[in-house]
Amino acid sequence: MAYSRFSRTDSVLFDNNETYGRWASPITNNIYKNLTVISVGAQYAGRPDLIANELYGDSSLDWVLIAVNNAADALNWPSAGSTIKVPIRSIITSELL
Repeated sequence: MAYSRFSRTDSVLFDNNETYGRWASPITNNIYKNLTVISVGAQYAGRPDLIANELYGDSSLDWVLIAVNNAADALNWPSAGSTIKVPIRSIITSELL
């Protein structure tokens, strides 16, 4: 099952439509305390989805990497040879899934 970053956000009824209102990041202090750093290979340049799939077995968790690294340009992030912060798999499993 793909994880939705909105699953922990309370729903709001607006104009008779249920919506999730303003998004609150589920990235916790525990996640930030359990980061490691990796170097991005050329095959992963601009592809956080491939990195998430390699690390967590789920490409839909690419948003976690983008959020933890405060990537301003997610369409071209990360560049080959750069280093990025990644939460360890066990923390992602316990905190988000």
